[in-house]
Amino acid sequence: MDAPAVRFQVPEELVVVRMPAATMPEVIERLGNVMVAHGYVRPSYIHAAIYREETCPTGLPTPGLGTAIPHAGVEHTLKPGIAIATLAQPVSFGELGDPESHLDVSIVFMLSVTEPEAQVYLLRSLMSVYRDEAALRRLYGAIDPAIIASEVNAALAQSSS
Repeated sequence: MDAPAVRFQVPEELVVVRMPAATMPEVIERLGNVMVAHGYVRPSYIHAAIYREETCPTGLPTPGLGTAIPHAGVEHTLKPGIAIATLAQPVSFGELGDPESHLDVSIVFMLSVTEPEAQVYLLRSLMSVYRDEAALRRLYGAIDPAIIASEVNAALAQSSS
């Protein structure tokens, strides 16, 4: 299977630093509203992503800091992109593959995928970021959205070459 032609980027305007939130639905709603405001997803994306997270959680037990990769179906997306939030305090998300288990998540990568087959490639590309504890700690410690966007975009470019 060939890699899809879609190139994913983290635009600086989709990065929220130290986002306050107390619950998983609140995280998805706040970050989803940023994606709606910038034309990446339809308003229906937010409810769909919360529902999907409740039925098929995406929390990852990544080294050092928990991460999550919530998303909704392509029918709720308008253009490809990745939004990132570093959370002011960890928020509980269900663990991928084990809905009974929960993780404290500090970084959220919210995906806007327009082609279903592109999701696998995007997740594979993001692995270079969320499997690297030092990279996660740098992202979490950054206070400038441009630095976060630049670092993740560089990792995505490197993994697709």
